Amino acid sequence: MSTAGLLRQARRGEGLSQRSLAARSGVSQPSLADIERSAHDAGVETLERIVNAAGCRLYVLPTTCRSAAECADFIYQELRSDRRSEDVAFRMLIALSDDLAAVDEPLRVALCVTPPARCGDRRIDAAIAAVVRYHLLRDRLPLPAWLDDDWRTLADPWHASPHADLADVPDAFRRHGVLLAESELLSA
Repeated sequence: MSTAGLLRQARRGEGLSQRSLAARSGVSQPSLADIERSAHDAGVETLERIVNAAGCRLYVLPTTCRSAAECADFIYQELRSDRRSEDVAFRMLIALSDDLAAVDEPLRVALCVTPPARCGDRRIDAAIAAVVRYHLLRDRLPLPAWLDDDWRTLADPWHASPHADLADVPDAFRRHGVLLAESELLSA
């Protein structure tokens, strides 16, 4: 994960503006903006100070898989880009599902602990929660509290698999209002 993504993830995940995080961390707002845009790379000490000021800690996990929060940040950046590609966002959801399916149970839980910030599309926010719930429930692993945030569940279901039989939609997805067939959760 890039320094920019890590900082953005910590700040947005805690619902902080750059200005408020700057005041908490003692790093100027323009410097934070530069780091988030990858125009400047922070040293480890500075990064740790900023992340701690956001109420988070830095840890190293033995994996190259993305966390749910990292996927949400990627989607957020994609939806704000000139491309605004929903296809890329959907492929990232499937990549998250692939990554969670590929790791052992303790690592799967660790990749899902940090609450993902809003990505700019309520359907995708709900789908991220559904993917996480699906992969954690599969092995009866603990569920993070953020899965129950009201804004991570759609009132009007999203037919992510337009022709899917409702019997093929896992309960974890139905709970979040995302109608996606189980067969579509893994990439080809």
